[in-house]
Amino acid sequence: MNGLLAVAAAFLERMTNPQYGPDVNEEYSFRLHEALAEDPEFARSFATLDLAPDDVESLPACAWPWYLQWREGHGTPPSAGFLDALFDYTDDPAVRLSVVDSAVFQDYPGAPPAGRSPDDDASPPEAGDPDVPTRALRPVQERRTAAGPDREPLRPLQSPWVASRTTRLAGLSDPGRSHADASEMASYLLQLGDPVSLESLRELIGRPWAGRESLILAVRQHIREANLDPEAAAALGRELGLPPGGQA
Repeated sequence: MNGLLAVAAAFLERMTNPQYGPDVNEEYSFRLHEALAEDPEFARSFATLDLAPDDVESLPACAWPWYLQWREGHGTPPSAGFLDALFDYTDDPAVRLSVVDSAVFQDYPGAPPAGRSPDDDASPPEAGDPDVPTRALRPVQERRTAAGPDREPLRPLQSPWVASRTTRLAGLSDPGRSHADASEMASYLLQLGDPVSLESLRELIGRPWAGRESLILAVRQHIREANLDPEAAAALGRELGLPPGGQA
């Protein structure tokens, strides 16, 4: 267990756990950001901690989304091994979305996911919000409008971490389990909405595996829930490699 995070765990829990109420959350957030601003050496150490897979228990689950996103803007994300362990350690969708976010940023730091700045300390990715599909896919629609029909095609980039996870999902022998896990990953990749995440989802959609048909149905549902205009929705479907119409 990482000593510095273990010592800070109670403090970070009061900063990030909504059960303490907004006043306590804001007080502890102010105190921590003040300490980070006034002590650059502490901030550098905090942003570059060498985390091993067994460090997943160093913080309460509610604190990991904040820490991972803050670290993106002030250091480098933890290792792929740690991110893999954290993803498997919890089924909390907010934590898992933050792990995918960090993995994509780690591989391609020049393009922060979902159109946001990596310095946005106050708003870590939130999963489970019913407005997430609309909020997350809106940058995709705006990108289509700005670029027009003659925009350059999506570059074939893929995050090694996401590629490893999706390869594992496609190879699961239990179709029910592989479908559920792949649909979850698809949801996170759509919520992030950056080119690397979308290309990773396209890769999963294009693979011949037992849960592919159900995955395509789930992706179509996510796009419908985003309330994109028909042209933007069709363009996104083509970009993801969705079969035309209702085919799978």
